Amino acid sequence: MFNAYVWANYLAAGGKNTVRLFSRSLYAPFAEEYFPTIRALRCAYCPDTKIVDEGIQQLHDLAQDLKEGNFGRWKRVHSIDMVMDSLHAEIDAGDGLSEKDIFSCFSGSLDYFTTYLSITFPDFFVPYYFKYNFNIFEKISHTFGIHLPEMPLKKHYRERFLYYGEICRALQDFRKKHHLTLGELCAFLYDFAPKYLGGVKSYLIEKLPEPRGIFCIGGSEDDFFLKNQKSSVICWQCAPEALAGDLAIMYLRSPASAFDSIWKVVSTGFNDPFFYYYRCAYIEKMQSISRISLHKLRKDSVFQTLPIVRKNMQGINGVEIPPSAYNHLLAILQCELPRIEHIQENADILYFNEKDVEKKLVKPFLARLGYSEADYQQQLYIEVGNHNFALIPDFVILPHVTSDHHSAYILLETKLSIASARQLREAKKQARSYAKQLGAIFCIVASKEGIWISHFQDDYDEDIVTLSWAALNDADAFFSVRRLIGNRRKGKCGPAAQPRDAGRLFGPRHTVGQDLSKRPM
Repeated sequence: MFNAYVWANYLAAGGKNTVRLFSRSLYAPFAEEYFPTIRALRCAYCPDTKIVDEGIQQLHDLAQDLKEGNFGRWKRVHSIDMVMDSLHAEIDAGDGLSEKDIFSCFSGSLDYFTTYLSITFPDFFVPYYFKYNFNIFEKISHTFGIHLPEMPLKKHYRERFLYYGEICRALQDFRKKHHLTLGELCAFLYDFAPKYLGGVKSYLIEKLPEPRGIFCIGGSEDDFFLKNQKSSVICWQCAPEALAGDLAIMYLRSPASAFDSIWKVVSTGFNDPFFYYYRCAYIEKMQSISRISLHKLRKDSVFQTLPIVRKNMQGINGVEIPPSAYNHLLAILQCELPRIEHIQENADILYFNEKDVEKKLVKPFLARLGYSEADYQQQLYIEVGNHNFALIPDFVILPHVTSDHHSAYILLETKLSIASARQLREAKKQARSYAKQLGAIFCIVASKEGIWISHFQDDYDEDIVTLSWAALNDADAFFSVRRLIGNRRKGKCGPAAQPRDAGRLFGPRHTVGQDLSKRPM
């Protein structure tokens, strides 16, 4: 929450100078030092200097237009809604543009429009200098108690255009609550708060986890983010499934039509209502590669089988490829980057009890799926009925526990050995009772022989996956399992969360790899 004492210390330590700069520039023509000051402030929380410099250029353009009187003025506007409607009409200029095109124009010139509105209507608007950094703005809001309205959906372009006005309402409420001037609010947003959170270090991850996915991304040689690149960290459209540490292969469209470089995701993905493509993350270039053209990919024995290659790389952004294809790419390039492997360590070790299976098989398996020990609970005590009966499952993954309700994403029950069909039926019966009690999406039985996975849609009846631990050594097999049950989100669990459709990945009641249910018992 906002701390008046800490804020006063900031002002006394030089913050008043930043306040005066904003006050002079937003109530009168720009002070000359406004441009370098805004640039320095933004570089503290935005790692891509191209984004910062583009915003500064928009401010220079605005200063020139204000000097020449080129921007239309609207009379009899008495509310945020009226101003936003007038700006909407100004951008359209009677051309009958689509909502998508109007939003594109507004979001592309966000620094220009929002600064102009703040100068013209300081009681309504606040300049917005978090382009491609809604993650920072959202974190500031949560930390200091600024109550943001719900973010519009990606396809609702008019609502995304109007969302700036809704944000300004929240910021003005915050300003009045804490008796701040507009200059003080801007100093708080763009100097005090980002530094308080740690700037770029608050979201760029230095010690990245091992990659769990490989995605394709698409660009062009004259792309704004890639052209005249000075920094290796850029903002890019990403798939909702992309996680920090994952890898991205850059495909340059026509005329290059070729893979060009390999990048890694260095931030968590986030939704940005003012980013045209909505979902984004920061990525860092690992290595440029010798270009491999689409023509060569079509002739390659591995890549020619991938759906995205058969579609001539149409819709490339966010398409995930299997580890075997990525490893094959590195082999073609004779590249020294690490291959993606999922090797079961100590495969020939002896297991004397269930604890051995949990420690040496199940926990490493969960870790490779992306679950930390904080993401699951062992031996969860669940009272049933009138406090006279309890369930104690082995592993409850992504649990949600309240005083009167328990739910989970995955229930996993461990046995030392399942050497017969009867033992498998008994183990599944026990696990199924736990899974039903928790409303779990997936139910897993694990033993030293392997894993059996079932799904709530058929009441955990049929196995959708049966794999031995040896089969999980295969990178593509593990890739499929990770896509099904890997840690891709936090939050609500249980059937109401509408999980990824297991049938879409595996087909209904389809086993992958070695089918343990058909092993000799």
